[in-house]
Amino acid sequence: MPEGAVRGLTWAVIPLAVLGYGLYVLLGLSGPTVNGPADFTPDDAFWVLGQVVFAVVGAVVASRRPASPIGWLYCAAGLLGIAEGIAARAAVHGLAGAPGSPAGGAAAWLSASLWYPNLALLVLGSLLFPTGRPLSRSWWIVGWLLAVGGVLATIGMLLLWPARGLELLGSSPQSPRAPLGTAIMNAALLILAAAAVSTVAGLLVRLKRSRGVERQQLKWLTYAGALAVAGLLLLLPGEVGFASPSGSLHTAGAVLTAAGALGIPVAVGVAILRYRLFDIDVLIARTVVYGLLSAGFTVIYLAIVVGIGTLVGSGGKPNALLTVAATGVMAVAFQPLRDRSRRLANRLVYGNRATPYEVLSTFSRAMASASGDDSLPRMARLVVEATGAVQATVWLRFGDLLQPQASWPQGAQLPEPVPLHGRAVDQAMKLAQPGSLPFPVGHEEELLGALTVTVSPAEPLTLASDKLITDLAAQTGLGLQFQRMKERALFARALASFLPPEVTELVADSPSALSLREELEATIVFSDIRGFTSLAERLAPRQVAEVIGRHLNAMADVVSSHGGVVDKFAGDAVMAVFGAPRPADDHARRAMVCAVAMQRRQLTLNQAAKHANMPASQIGIGINTGTVIAGTLGGRGRLDYTVLGDAVNIAQRLQSQAAGGEILAAAATVLQAGDGQAEAIGPKQLKGRRELVETYRIPWTDVSTMPQPSAGTAHAD
Repeated sequence: MPEGAVRGLTWAVIPLAVLGYGLYVLLGLSGPTVNGPADFTPDDAFWVLGQVVFAVVGAVVASRRPASPIGWLYCAAGLLGIAEGIAARAAVHGLAGAPGSPAGGAAAWLSASLWYPNLALLVLGSLLFPTGRPLSRSWWIVGWLLAVGGVLATIGMLLLWPARGLELLGSSPQSPRAPLGTAIMNAALLILAAAAVSTVAGLLVRLKRSRGVERQQLKWLTYAGALAVAGLLLLLPGEVGFASPSGSLHTAGAVLTAAGALGIPVAVGVAILRYRLFDIDVLIARTVVYGLLSAGFTVIYLAIVVGIGTLVGSGGKPNALLTVAATGVMAVAFQPLRDRSRRLANRLVYGNRATPYEVLSTFSRAMASASGDDSLPRMARLVVEATGAVQATVWLRFGDLLQPQASWPQGAQLPEPVPLHGRAVDQAMKLAQPGSLPFPVGHEEELLGALTVTVSPAEPLTLASDKLITDLAAQTGLGLQFQRMKERALFARALASFLPPEVTELVADSPSALSLREELEATIVFSDIRGFTSLAERLAPRQVAEVIGRHLNAMADVVSSHGGVVDKFAGDAVMAVFGAPRPADDHARRAMVCAVAMQRRQLTLNQAAKHANMPASQIGIGINTGTVIAGTLGGRGRLDYTVLGDAVNIAQRLQSQAAGGEILAAAATVLQAGDGQAEAIGPKQLKGRRELVETYRIPWTDVSTMPQPSAGTAHAD
């Protein structure tokens, strides 16, 4: 059959099933009230709703997996179940007022006739779950049982034809007016029950033997079935008269039974279509935890409120003190009980192995605390212990080679390095380790290494284990990248002794910045102590060094606090740059404000020198703005970051003409900074230049007159 026809046929089942259920409910609500098995009850409505779910899930599975018989079987069974319910409601309409109605009798007989094939198809679909065939050829005997039961059911229903009536609508079609047909039909249903029990046993055997994807599929069906069985067990005391049919136990049983009954077809659909297949482990674990917590709290409450209440003679009346005590005990016991429940749930789901969360958290701690040499063997060991693999090997990339670094179990000889030659990891490992599964280890787009896992044919790698190893590989990539970042940080720390901090940050981010030379606009500030020669003649060399060191440290702090970079110290002179290596729109304003701050800091130094009986000194400052070349320059064994250009020379020449306590700035700087307080002193002839330079004197006695940098932009981004 063409694929389009298959899809059209299967998807037509869904509206048919929904409309059929609507008709069934309408007939049930509008029908007369009758006593006995033909009465319309919520249980009957829920049963037919389950048939709708079977039909819908079967249609979806058949449309996606047309080669699998399970979808077709469930689809047919669900439609038969819906037709059975509609026929039963039609029989009630026909026979309630007229017991001899031919149409009503035929509808009752049709409903009973559909009972066996409906159940038989559901049992057969479960027998073939999830692969579409039984566990082995010997299990086809269950199918033959269903066929024998079908023949007997057909004979029994033919013999029940003369006894068409409402009595055929019970859970076992029978009538005292046709004893032979009743007996044969009972035998057919016994055979069906035996086949159903055998099918359940077969599913449990298959679950025990299964591995990988099939095991996860069976877990889904087992989980839904376990909910239904748990609900039936809770309903059992009410059925035998030991509990109230309307009590909380009955309510919990009804909810669990409903969840399990509707969950069985849903579980089948999830398992076969493999949608979020491995979520069942988390679902089982949480169900076990919540179930144990509920059971534990129930026991605590009953023991204190009911048990102790009976002993103290409360007469069955609520005791507020005991209720408060029970609540307190439950609050204290909550955390220990939850921890024990969680451990039991993990043991049930994962067995003796650690959960994926435990594996990842353990490895995270190992990566954080262990050295690089120790973390890789730990990872290999965790992979083996968590997945049941035979061996795990960790590889690191060095250039074009993948070299093995650690393996578990220990003792085995490490394999030879594997050249990549531009190939992917799986292609490169196909020849080196043909029996292993490769997992790349990287960060973003960069390959850092690999992890290879060798598994046993008896226990292949599941999708959950595959995902766990993939997560471990990703976390290893992060760890290796972190190690590289630490190495870069040490490299940057060493560079910080020779380069400005801003340049060091650029080099740490990208070592290629060492060779970067770019053209940009910047403002250069030069300062120099006036009368340094005479100062050096009057002081001892140690005192000179102390004075110069204090001055240079103070000037460097001022430059840094205003977003500038100290380019170099030359004796007692300071060269600072604003706008490089990181561009800043307001570099001219920053430079002028910084120059004022440098003069004022020098005043503070002079006051301290006066108290220490040391000579005071003054500085002259020159500022200019223009285009420069910024980058690292130097020769073998020596690199330095600096800026070059005519703008630098002008700033230096302005500084040489500035008197002590004076700030001279070129017109380019003043215009760009927008300083209206600058005093024009006219053009100046600077040494080595033919053209005159328009020069301004910057007043600094009142800092409030200076243009201030924008708020929040102390450093360029």
